[in-house]
Amino acid sequence: MTNYQVGGSLRHDDPTYVVRQADAQLYQAVKAGEFCHVLSPRQMGKSSLLVRTKYRLEAEGFRCGVLDMTTIGGEYTTPVQWYKGVVTQLWLAFNLREKIHLKTWWKERDDLSFLQRCSQFIEEALLGQFSSERLVIFMDEIDRILSINFPIDDFWALIRFCYNQRAINPDYNRIVFAFFGVAAPSDLIRDRSRTSFNIGQAIELQGFKLEEVQPLIQGLAGNVDNPETIVQSILAWTSGQPFLTQKLCNLVWKAAENTEPESLIIPPNQEYMWVENLVRSRIINNWASQDDPEHLRTIQNRIQGNGQRTGRMLGIYQQVLQGVEIEADDSREVTELLLSGLLVKNKGILQVKNRIYQEVFNQVWVTKKLVSLRPYTEAFNAWITSRKQKQAHLLQGEALREALTWSQNKSLSDLDYQFLAASQELNRRDIQNALKAIEKANSLLSSATKKAKTEPIRHRLWRGWIGVISLSTTTLVILLRLTGLLQGLEWDVLDQFFQVRPLEPPDPRIVIVTIDENDITQVGQWPLPDAVLAEAITRLNADNPRVIGLDVYRDLPVEPGHQELVELFQSTPNLIGAEKVVGNSVNPPPTLNQSGQIGFVDMVLDADGKVRRGLISVKRGDKLHLSFSLKLALHYLETQGITPQTQAQHHWQLGQAIFSPLDKNDGGYVRVNTGGYQILLNYRGRLEDFYTISLTDLLENRIPVDLKRDNGFTGRVILIGAIATSLKDFFYTPYSGSLSRTPQGMAGVVVHANLTSQILSAALDNRPLILTWSEFQEGLWVLVWSLIGTVLSWRLQSPQRVALGIAIAGLVLVAIAYNAFLQGWWIPVIPPILGLILSAIALSWFTSKQIEKLQLRRILELLAQDYSTSPAAVRIALEYLKKSERESNHALIEKCLPNRE
Repeated sequence: MTNYQVGGSLRHDDPTYVVRQADAQLYQAVKAGEFCHVLSPRQMGKSSLLVRTKYRLEAEGFRCGVLDMTTIGGEYTTPVQWYKGVVTQLWLAFNLREKIHLKTWWKERDDLSFLQRCSQFIEEALLGQFSSERLVIFMDEIDRILSINFPIDDFWALIRFCYNQRAINPDYNRIVFAFFGVAAPSDLIRDRSRTSFNIGQAIELQGFKLEEVQPLIQGLAGNVDNPETIVQSILAWTSGQPFLTQKLCNLVWKAAENTEPESLIIPPNQEYMWVENLVRSRIINNWASQDDPEHLRTIQNRIQGNGQRTGRMLGIYQQVLQGVEIEADDSREVTELLLSGLLVKNKGILQVKNRIYQEVFNQVWVTKKLVSLRPYTEAFNAWITSRKQKQAHLLQGEALREALTWSQNKSLSDLDYQFLAASQELNRRDIQNALKAIEKANSLLSSATKKAKTEPIRHRLWRGWIGVISLSTTTLVILLRLTGLLQGLEWDVLDQFFQVRPLEPPDPRIVIVTIDENDITQVGQWPLPDAVLAEAITRLNADNPRVIGLDVYRDLPVEPGHQELVELFQSTPNLIGAEKVVGNSVNPPPTLNQSGQIGFVDMVLDADGKVRRGLISVKRGDKLHLSFSLKLALHYLETQGITPQTQAQHHWQLGQAIFSPLDKNDGGYVRVNTGGYQILLNYRGRLEDFYTISLTDLLENRIPVDLKRDNGFTGRVILIGAIATSLKDFFYTPYSGSLSRTPQGMAGVVVHANLTSQILSAALDNRPLILTWSEFQEGLWVLVWSLIGTVLSWRLQSPQRVALGIAIAGLVLVAIAYNAFLQGWWIPVIPPILGLILSAIALSWFTSKQIEKLQLRRILELLAQDYSTSPAAVRIALEYLKKSERESNHALIEKCLPNRE
């Protein structure tokens, strides 16, 4: 006597196992090396099929392993746990305990990803250890993988890799994967941008057919008189669904077991009715309490557990129950219904799997579930309670749209349809009324806006804003200037002024003896020998110059001629030597130092590397050092009886000129280091703007014609210095480059010549020094132009005219600053231009906002006048205003016209 097993996997030799077409298909496919997947609803015999196929293959020499995905992990499993679990199960399934120490193997590959380790295990441990055997990996319950909370697509890509690798590595032909579970192939690859899992052969599990169920019939033989008719009646109710068929056979068998002493006797031609009574009493009636082992509840839970898809699934199933032909498309809802087992495809059309399902999950069940999902239950019940009188309970807007969408393809009660129809009618009337109100609102708002914008409003603005914005802009610009951000721009403007200033005639008092590359080549060495310098100074002295400045370091002897040069130093009282006192110092010639005939040649560089300031004197310890240029100028002026006179606040007078030290914030400077005594350099020009003669020409007595005609070197200041590029005694100055040319340096001796000429010209010719305003005066200057910007903005109004006015004003400002520069004043340009522009922009922006607010107030006043006659239209108009206006104006809109009941 045979006992039927209800639920779980059957043994490979279980006498009640029903061999189906899928058995042969799976066995033949795996044996032929095909990857396979058996994807079907639960309790369709997948696990039993796996067990039997595994047994058959092992009997033929295949080595098989089973991975049960339920034991590897689920929702809260980490990637390392999951991948290590896969490898561990493979290790156990193929009995590799004695061959591989798994813990060591895994740890040795710490530098590899989990997926790479899994791939290496397949290739090294499985294919490597079983070098000649054919391997089959059965993966059961693969739907368990779908609940993992990390991407698993790479794992399926690894399976695809094993399949594709067959074309490269023949060893991979020995390994086959077969998957079992409740899933669709499209579920396996979640990333839709990747290729779907489309490899291998699909094995379809169908219900038991009459010609296949001989084992079930044999199990009842001897217990009932007519077992074949009984099983045929069972199939009529189950359509061969394996679980239900086994369960009913078991119920028949138990009924026979309880009949003593004879077998169960069922009258002829009563078999179907007897089975029907059994089905209804033991399965359908009170099915939830009799569903043991659980089967029907599994179907119900899968449908109810689909969240937002549940309603759509119930709607589709309801139509199938009503006899509507529904095509089995690829939608998620249809896929879930098929995976639940409730529906099957028959020639592309959905139909209920069997009569038991149809009786259990009937129209009443569907209606009950739909009612529980109804999105408008609360409103519906309130409407029924009010006896359909209160429109307040009807649906509107988004709630109505959601309800109508949900109700599509569903059979609802008459009251549901009445409720939805009443809601639609109310919504239609509301829409009509709203359209009329919107049309009226547009008309009112358009009229009010047009009237408000044509009325003169600007005169209502306070003129005091001109002063307020001017002062605010001036403050902002001054603060910005004090940060130093504008300093570089001010320097650039000053440089441009120097470059475009009309050329001045050469200073007749200054002659530069240049030492260039040709001179060094003629002499044959650098530093020049003392004999060459002695000869040059002797030739100059012969022409009785006023003073000679030697801008060549001579702290050490350079033979030949050193003694001759020393004797010359001792006998030449009008000779000034050079030293360096700032930073890395260079000593002066000892002989000249003893007689005080020296001056330092240090330069002061701005942050951009240019020389715009002249260092007049500097104190080192108790000793005051004078600059090379100042010493030359003072020696020249002493011969005319002019000596410096000290005045208050470190000012001093020299002839017609009064010199004042540079302060840290003078002109365009901001917190500049003003150590020593510094003045702004008022350059006369470049090298070509001075009288010059090369050292070679001097030694060979080739005096330029213009110098000969003007008494040669007599009574002049002679500067001897290098201009050879190789000596790198060059400095950037305001003349060093522009937008159209590469920056060019100026030799140090030319800079000294400019400063010497500046001192002499100021003292004798009243040539202006470069002066600056006080910080207070500069602040007033910025304020004036800020006021001009606000006045232009106020008067001109139009953005185009304001821009043109600012441009003209800016040109005037630059012209004023340039003319002031020609008179010896360096006044700010960038800060007042910023004040001009920013104040104009600020006032334009502010007045536009104020006018907008005044116009808005006027619009609200006009709308308020229409509120009593058209309240709904006015409210809509206000909503339009809120959407078009900034959020800061919303309070004003509500305050001027609050909602009224």
